[in-house]
Amino acid sequence: MEANLRKSRGGMRTKLLLIDDEVVTLKMTKMLLDQHGYDVEISLTTSEAISVLTTSAIDLILLDISMPTIDGFDFIKLMASLRIRVPVVFLSNTDDPYTLKLASAEGVRRCVKKNEEFMKLPQIIEEVLTE
Repeated sequence: MEANLRKSRGGMRTKLLLIDDEVVTLKMTKMLLDQHGYDVEISLTTSEAISVLTTSAIDLILLDISMPTIDGFDFIKLMASLRIRVPVVFLSNTDDPYTLKLASAEGVRRCVKKNEEFMKLPQIIEEVLTE
């Protein structure tokens, strides 16, 4: 099945980092992405995520905008200060024009609405990885 053959870097599966403070969202999203052949690391906190990013080769980050300690925008700034350069896709429940414009200015590749675009996530990931 083609969906289970996601490859990158030397034949290894595409490695994603999913960062969200909601356990249910983490579990559901990980399950969906596992079914599509991705290697998914999960982080409940941004500090956990930084630890993963500094010790693992990650191909793409799926990041909740609204996090309790630092939000998605501040996390991107933190990544930049640490010279971590990994494409980011925001996961959000909002698509207001201001947020979308700000995300684009910060280099976010896509803003995915959790409720409406959840099932399209594997397709969106492939699009971002081939840009």
